[in-house]
Amino acid sequence: MMKIGAFGEVMLRLTPPEYLLLEQTNTLRMEFTGTGVNLLSNLSHLGQPVSLMTKLPDNRLGQAACANLKRLGIAPDYIGYSGDHLGSFFAEVGYGPRATQVTYQNRRNSAFSLSPAAAYDLEGFVSEMDLIHICGITLSLTEETAAAAQALAKTAAAAGKQVCFDFNFRPSLNDKPGQRAVMKQRYLAILPHTDLVFGSVRDLVELLEFGATPSTAAEEEALIRSFLKQFHIRHFAGTRRSHEASVPTLTGCLYTRTATYFSQTYPLQVLDRIGAGDAFAAGILWGLAEAAEPQETVEFACANAVLAHTIAGDVPLTTEKMVRHFMTAPHADLLR
Repeated sequence: MMKIGAFGEVMLRLTPPEYLLLEQTNTLRMEFTGTGVNLLSNLSHLGQPVSLMTKLPDNRLGQAACANLKRLGIAPDYIGYSGDHLGSFFAEVGYGPRATQVTYQNRRNSAFSLSPAAAYDLEGFVSEMDLIHICGITLSLTEETAAAAQALAKTAAAAGKQVCFDFNFRPSLNDKPGQRAVMKQRYLAILPHTDLVFGSVRDLVELLEFGATPSTAAEEEALIRSFLKQFHIRHFAGTRRSHEASVPTLTGCLYTRTATYFSQTYPLQVLDRIGAGDAFAAGILWGLAEAAEPQETVEFACANAVLAHTIAGDVPLTTEKMVRHFMTAPHADLLR
């Protein structure tokens, strides 16, 4: 067991019911979410103690958000209040060939986005955690969130705590001319302080310009292993999505400096895919916390992500019992 802390924004998700478009409804389902929220709530359901460091608006919306986080098992000790706004997005859930459409609003003016590193007790937070998770979106939001994330990574690394970093690069937040070059430098600055990275080959090639696009599995493995060696990172993890006979599939991948592990490939049934990547990350961190073998870890993480696709909303509410049952009896459709 490990105490795991995350740094990231809390967002308000507004979802039309029953796969409806915004034009078709006067009703929206309200949920509080975000990478850190999704990850930590899932880890809490998997039996790990968790805490979130963030800023919420100093009003009823912030109070409601905090109440929901506590209900999900997230400790509120490092949640502060300032400003008036919470970043939000509309999620029009897709069906069949229609993709899910996400529309963000007011993200860069939220309480979190306007809070500098000095607004947080970084050393106190780090001292209480065994592992710190930092979402790459913090590097894209504002200069304040980017600086706070960098400071947190340095503080945690200096204290000998494990640092987990999720690339989570969002082109929609970095569409201004020259912004990608800025982001590349921010990512390169935080990576030397990390132990575990969630990402993809595309992140390495297109964002960091770390080598050419590999054309074979051997080249891909060599690229990732070179990345691990250069930045002294212990683990690199991610998922591969593909289609087999028009059925979407998911495979989990976990790389160390000396070995590569793949999960079995699962067919997907997608009710709501937002947050499924956070479920995979939570599964990997569960494996580290429980000192599981790498193969068991990636199998568990991928199975957890598969189940997350079947849960409405961002937040994966799976438990270890649920995941293990799916891994051993994937075709069971009724539990009594």
